[in-house]
Amino acid sequence: MRTVLGIGVSTELIRRWRRWYAPTRQPFPTDRLAPTIAAQVPKHESAGSAEWRDTFFMYGGEWTWLTEEEVAGLAPRVRRSLMAGRRRAMSPKPQPLWPSQLARVGDGPMIDWIERGVRPSQHDHVPADCWRRADAPLPAARLLAGSFPMTGSGANCFATVVGAVEGPDAASDWMQLETFAAWLSDRTRPIEGTSRDHEPGTVLVWTENGSLAHAAVTIGEGWTLCKPSQAWSSPRLVWTVRQTVQAWRFHGTRLSRHRLV
Repeated sequence: MRTVLGIGVSTELIRRWRRWYAPTRQPFPTDRLAPTIAAQVPKHESAGSAEWRDTFFMYGGEWTWLTEEEVAGLAPRVRRSLMAGRRRAMSPKPQPLWPSQLARVGDGPMIDWIERGVRPSQHDHVPADCWRRADAPLPAARLLAGSFPMTGSGANCFATVVGAVEGPDAASDWMQLETFAAWLSDRTRPIEGTSRDHEPGTVLVWTENGSLAHAAVTIGEGWTLCKPSQAWSSPRLVWTVRQTVQAWRFHGTRLSRHRLV
């Protein structure tokens, strides 16, 4: 078993990662190419998958799907422009490899890509007494902590928080904003200040320009359970409350706290 971001990962999950990270046909953004360049790029549309969407940051714009051979066959100037456009679209992550490249060099670049810019999970540092106290309000937190979703992309931060409270099945799928908002209203009450950040069951909620954007939950003694994104490469992490709050200090965001009832 290999360790990624402080989490043990099975051979089967790494096999799935290779498929999600390095598909045979890959997307390239085309909407910002110069017209003379775009005219020389083959146009191939594909529905793709949620995993490929998150690998290549396909969150808008126009894309074409090409094989390694098709990219190699482009004129050098066109190929450079195409690769540069994808580098910009995926920054700060590096571009994924082609399957042939991954077969030659091994999984190292893929693991580096997953770990780039992400703080490792510290679930192994949480004292046993802390986990025992968290078991009542958060019966599934210990099970979820330090795990990657086996099913790929979808499970998001809201699902992780609700799953820690209601059970692991709730953590496996994408949770819509309306569903989480209803759960938050039903199962928590707003609180002020940071006095309960060291107790299990304080739900940290971020809004961005007034809309729900992110959530995490404290597990006690200054630790939180969080999932940075819905991507297949994003695990359920344990960080300190301070680290979790600092990771979500963006312009336009506001943090509120809610106590489980």
